[in-house]
Amino acid sequence: MQVKRKQSVLIVAGMARSGTSFTTSLLQNAGLDIGQRLLEPGHGNIKGFFENVDFVRFHEEVLRSQGLDEIGWTLEDNIPVQEPYRQQAKEIISKNSQANIWEWKDPRTTLFLDFWAELLPDAKFIFIYRSPWEVVDSLYRRGDEIFMKYPELAIKLWIHYNQKLLNFLHKFPNQCLLVSVDNIVNHTEQFVQGINAKFDLNLAMPATDIYDRSLLYTQTADIYRPTLIAYYFPEAIDIFVELNTQDLLGKFPNQSLLEQIKVTPEKEWAFRDWMNVRHLEKKVESLCSELKL
Repeated sequence: MQVKRKQSVLIVAGMARSGTSFTTSLLQNAGLDIGQRLLEPGHGNIKGFFENVDFVRFHEEVLRSQGLDEIGWTLEDNIPVQEPYRQQAKEIISKNSQANIWEWKDPRTTLFLDFWAELLPDAKFIFIYRSPWEVVDSLYRRGDEIFMKYPELAIKLWIHYNQKLLNFLHKFPNQCLLVSVDNIVNHTEQFVQGINAKFDLNLAMPATDIYDRSLLYTQTADIYRPTLIAYYFPEAIDIFVELNTQDLLGKFPNQSLLEQIKVTPEKEWAFRDWMNVRHLEKKVESLCSELKL
């Protein structure tokens, strides 16, 4: 008699712009079922979000029900999930758990880790992180209006989301693994092997051409922004160091940059940013004038 393999669910979570989409595309290529109804590619993710619409809409509805931003730009620590939504979540799980190994990804899952762990006590969690300055820079480049009004919210959200990852990891270490997107990109085979070993799976090695490195913009030389974050939000650096310490692969991304962070920002940096903004405005004005000719 054939023994049916125990069903496994993997949940990918992490702050937005941290590489969760890339990681999920890789896991799909390695053999995971990520669902049939996925969000279409869009601004900020031209390769696709790899997000199951059912879970995305669920998180949006719960956030709206509490008067919170549906994208997940909130610093609320405990977001209640009322009974009608709990029933809806069970139906979503039933609908999407047809394969022996299935998975979903949505950065907003980070806000509801305890809720999903209660509904899926055997779930395994893959947490993805990225340096605070790269996430903040990516959010600014994407151009969400909220960060135009409240630029410091970006780093506060990074702190909030990644602290939640660490808190959950410490509570359920056997069900979680944490890894930086840099390590996933540079050590993909070790990453997949680590998942297989930790969660007793047999994922295949993904194709080598699945990722376009040019899409993951990185800052490797500029210490201005890391220093700015360290000066005004030192807790972000502390969290980043702890994330590196807990990394599955034991490799510390951006370590050399961390060691170069200055005690205080240099005065020249602020004036240089001011000058650069005015220079760019002048270039835009010149281009607009040329287009009118």
